[in-house]
Order: sequence, then structure tokens, then C-alpha cells
Amino acid sequence: MSRRAWFLVSVVAALIGLGLVFLYSATAARCENARLADPLFFLRRQLISVLVAVGAMIVASRIPTAAWGRLRWPLLLFTFLLLGLVLVPGIGRGKSGHGAQRWLDIAGFSLQPSEMAKLTLALFLCGTAADAERLRSFFRGFLPTFGILLLACALIARQPDVGTAIFLALVMGLTLFAAGLRFVHLAPCALLAAVGGWLVVGRMGHVRARIDTWLNPDAQPLTSGLQVKQSLIALGSGGLWGEGLGRGIQKLYYLPEVHADFIFPVIGEELGFSGTMGILALYLLLGASGWSIARRAGTRFGFLFSCAMTWLILIQAAFNVAVVTASVPAKGIPLPFVSHGGSALIFTMIGIGILIRVANEGEGEKCAVSSSPGGEPAVTCIPASR
Repeated sequence: MSRRAWFLVSVVAALIGLGLVFLYSATAARCENARLADPLFFLRRQLISVLVAVGAMIVASRIPTAAWGRLRWPLLLFTFLLLGLVLVPGIGRGKSGHGAQRWLDIAGFSLQPSEMAKLTLALFLCGTAADAERLRSFFRGFLPTFGILLLACALIARQPDVGTAIFLALVMGLTLFAAGLRFVHLAPCALLAAVGGWLVVGRMGHVRARIDTWLNPDAQPLTSGLQVKQSLIALGSGGLWGEGLGRGIQKLYYLPEVHADFIFPVIGEELGFSGTMGILALYLLLGASGWSIARRAGTRFGFLFSCAMTWLILIQAAFNVAVVTASVPAKGIPLPFVSHGGSALIFTMIGIGILIRVANEGEGEKCAVSSSPGGEPAVTCIPASR
């Protein structure tokens, strides 16, 4: 592997390793005292997911990037099939007490199609956007591309999973704009989609309730406001250096979802502000690595996918931290590589595998974003000195 690929793998390995440590810290006492009587329950499941994810990453890194571009249509159609199946009563399932239908049981494993959609949409949109001239055409490029993105977001929002739909629209819209999509096409359609989405979302009672709780968490401190209040208590009680690894209190039945979306407050309580800054520093290093790989991708597809995958990870991490610090309304988005969850980890690691391939193929090339005559971004790739 190239030096850039090794650096990326090292950062990802550090995040996964820290995630395993804090997953055990956050769940061991609960699992031992619960009917499971197994302190390793969540850790064992995550270790299996890590092994599968690493294998998937290795396989993905062996496939040429040109082949990923050709596979974008079959992968997209398969993703739409799964997104449709998850909405069928009796096939898709939810989790007890969550009220959402987002999972499929396949061969004894639980699959979340929206996590697959993050990867396949990135592959499809970047593969389509690799044809710069076609992308700048309204009917041949923009309309079908933007329409597919809206359809995917609508299916995910129907589960309902509004936060993931908004997140995907933001990241993929940013990717298309960086690819050179004409602003005069994007702006009015994005505005209409945003207004239409807001009108639909405004009718969803659970979304309004989450916004109300975010604005006034003290109104229901023992029910809907409990999670975010306990999260802030955990982060605040850690101080600068934390209570010490394994010595956190909020994970002991006070803070819900500590193994998934709210594992960051556990880190804050046990390692303090310095520990949380260390985690965020790793994400910044991952972002720098992804941008370095993108700049030397050598092809438009490689450049755009590297940007899209990096933004998917960084913006998701930022979204998770914003939720647990009450900066935005609560939404179930995990912390990449750290939170418990097989689907999210496996598909993210496949994306990392593709980044590794882009890094290995792009040695000696350099890409950059420049302005086109019309003022929109344009990607150019030229040979670069080593």
C-alpha cells in the first residue's frame, strides 16, 4: 500500500480500537447485571462485525476503481430494492420502543439498508458526475441524478429516518456541487425540495416532538428530555482529564443508548475534555488523509469519491457530537468506527477499502478543484512530481 493508504488505515484502526475499549467500558456492567449475564455481549458482537468489516475492506481495496464505477447501477438498484423491502410489513422490522422500521433480517444477520445507501449513492453519483459535460446538461445530467438522490432520501425518510435523509442530501449535494453541477440548476431545485420536505416533515409528530424537546429539554426531564440532559451531565462531570477509564457513572442505567449513538459522552466522562479532543483530532487526521488521497486520485471518479467518503465520515461524526451536546435535535446517527453497529461499520469500511485503492492507483497524479468559465467548480487531474 502507498504511504497515504497506510496513514488512513492507521487512523481508522485507532478509532476502531478506541471504540472497542469504550464499548466494553460502557456496556460490561449493564450486560452482567441484566438477564444476559454476559459482560462481553456487545463487545463480542462488535468484534465479529470488525472482522467482517476488515475482510470487506481488503476485498474492496483489490477491486479497480474503474470497476466500481461500472458497478454503480447494479449496486444502486439493489439498494433501492432493499429500501423498498424494509417498508413492507412483515419483512422490514424495527427495534422495540423506537417506532421505526429500518432493518432487514438476512441469513440471521440484521442489515440496515440506509447504511448501504450512503455508500452506493456515493458510488453512483460520483460515477455519473465523472462525465463533466453530461453533468452540466439539465435533462441528461442534472435531472436524473438529482431525481435519484431525492428518491433515495424519500424512501429513507419514509422509514421514518428523517435525520439520515437530510444528512445524505447534504453530503451528496455538496459532492455534486464540487463535481461541477451548475448552481443555476441546483439552487432552485434544492430550494423546492427543501420546502417540500419541510412541509412533509412538519406533519410528523415525532419530529415536532424532538424539536420541542431540543428547545425546552427541562419540560420533560424524565422522559423525552432525559437522554440529552444525562449526556450533558456526563460530558460536564468529566472535567479536563476525566474520572478515569471504567469509572464513569452515567453509563450505569442513567444514560440510554450508551453503546450506540451516545458513546461519546461516556468518553467525555471517563477521559474528560482532553479525551474527547483526542477523538476529534483523529477525525481531523482522517479528513486530512482523505483530502490528500483525493488530491492525488488521478481520475475525476477517484477524486469525487474520496471527497464524498471523507465528508460522509466527518459530517456524520460532527452530527453525532452535535446531538450529544444538544446543539441540534436528537437523531440516531452513530459515531463512525466507534459506536456499536454492524451495518454502519461494514459499509463504511468498504468505502475505506475503495479509498485505499484510489490512493494506490493515484500515485504520481494530482487533482484539484478550479473554477469553470461559468463560475462553477471543475475538477482537473494532472501528473504530479513525486
